[in-house]
Amino acid sequence: MALEYRIVPKNRYWWILVLGFFFAAYDAFGIGSNDVANSFANAVSAKSLTLKQAVVIASFAEFIGALALGKSVTDTVRSNIIDPNDYDNQSDVLMLGMLCASIGSSVWVNMATRFGFPVSTTHATIGAVAGFGIAFGGGQAINWGKWDDGIIGIVVGWVIAPVLAGVAAVVIYLITYYSVLSSENSFERGLKLFPIFTFSAFMLISFFMFYKGFGQYEDTFQSMTWGSMGNPWPMIFIAGGVGLIVALLTHLFLVKYLRRKYENLPDDPDNVILSPSKVDPEAAQKAREAENAETNWPWYKKYAIKAFQYVFGGLDKDVVSIDANDAHMVSVHESAKSYGTRTEKIFSSMQIFTSTFSALAHGSNDVANAVGPFSAVFYFWNNDSGVVSSKSDVPTWILAYGGFFISLGLAIQGWRMMAVMGNHLTKITPSRGFAMEMGAVVAVLIASDRGLPVSTTQCIIGATIAVGLVNPGVWRAINWRMAFVSFTAWVITVPAAGLVSGLIFSFVAFSPKIQDCSGAFGEVPLISGDNGTTWQPFCIPRPYGFMYTDEFYTNASILVQS
Repeated sequence: MALEYRIVPKNRYWWILVLGFFFAAYDAFGIGSNDVANSFANAVSAKSLTLKQAVVIASFAEFIGALALGKSVTDTVRSNIIDPNDYDNQSDVLMLGMLCASIGSSVWVNMATRFGFPVSTTHATIGAVAGFGIAFGGGQAINWGKWDDGIIGIVVGWVIAPVLAGVAAVVIYLITYYSVLSSENSFERGLKLFPIFTFSAFMLISFFMFYKGFGQYEDTFQSMTWGSMGNPWPMIFIAGGVGLIVALLTHLFLVKYLRRKYENLPDDPDNVILSPSKVDPEAAQKAREAENAETNWPWYKKYAIKAFQYVFGGLDKDVVSIDANDAHMVSVHESAKSYGTRTEKIFSSMQIFTSTFSALAHGSNDVANAVGPFSAVFYFWNNDSGVVSSKSDVPTWILAYGGFFISLGLAIQGWRMMAVMGNHLTKITPSRGFAMEMGAVVAVLIASDRGLPVSTTQCIIGATIAVGLVNPGVWRAINWRMAFVSFTAWVITVPAAGLVSGLIFSFVAFSPKIQDCSGAFGEVPLISGDNGTTWQPFCIPRPYGFMYTDEFYTNASILVQS
């Protein structure tokens, strides 16, 4: 029997579009409060930036990166975890699935942020897609992959990402230590070598942005990258030119500025100025409450200030200091070596640049984690052909929408991750922070070129732990409790987001449906037999989006001969 298919009109599922719109914002909010906050935690902990400065710089860089450099075309199905061909003539089912993926990812990431778990938003999105894929077609519907692909590739990345970043960060830190920090006059040595450091850093950052950051020009830049993908020399020359220009400007202007600004600063070997304070949290909270105590304000000003403090009160949080009553954390910081304040101030300026450009690249690349599922929903809602494409266009307004909520998430909730990362993992100084961020960039570059689905969050945490181990106290210089919490969060991210997505998809797709016996909900399809007879369902269950097949009607035993 041959079935005459009826494509379900997509405007029937406007509710999927509306919910997808809101959960895309919630997902972007979570990315800003977790992923972006992790990226800037080291710069804030090292006192290279204040929390407010970091939020302003990161918000601007993330939004510009998402809007101006974000991918104009994104994967309809994240990282090929599911096969789009399974959804041909069922694009409305994929619409539902992508909505569930957005819900699963956003709920998990925001919940993890609330409890202080650093998670990978990329892995949350992949896990959520896998969750509804399994609910739809079982385990065989998922690309489990190999060591460098699919779900197995993510598991391998749990080990490769932090180890690779840690090795790179330690190498960079040791070069910094033996060339600058260990010198008797480390301040002058640092100023002399500063242009070389800026050349290396900006060449690496430029290469990173060309390769991973400029989403709209990804195919052009990646065609010039390493090994099998093409000739590397054009890319190297472009990145080297950027580094050379910045190094020249540093030598002519920035070195003189830094010498004038810091040459009279007391070069404290214990680095009290940049070291995190040890405070009593309760006493500090009472002091802040006394400072913000109400005065004789008009009622409207009083409530306006209360509303602002409720939403943006996190910007006044102390995310740098450690609890003086926490003997474990005090011991962790006392086990880490300190260097001269003037020398560390040199690396503060470098850390500001590296953090800013990393945020720019992050916004251009990872905005797809937030708006990718919604852009797929929007695409299918506007195209009722029933044919599923592996790529979908991303309108500019969706990129701007995602970039705005990434910035908002950082401003409102970013303090939560900064408060548990950075100095609460090990003692962060500008020189260490610089090595950590560069190590993470190197790891992401190498892993991306080899096709490994690594997370920038995992890379920065791995680099932080590795550099923290290069201390006289070695093991005692790391807060292993926080390291264990971080690793545990990585492991449960994929199944947690997948479970939420799969359960919601199953609840909607496989719950009992209203029976349509009269055609009131649309024309009832007919089944034509080979001998010219026509068969019509006696009563049609209306599953959301699933196309009518011969097998469906045969198994349902609801056919009668007209």
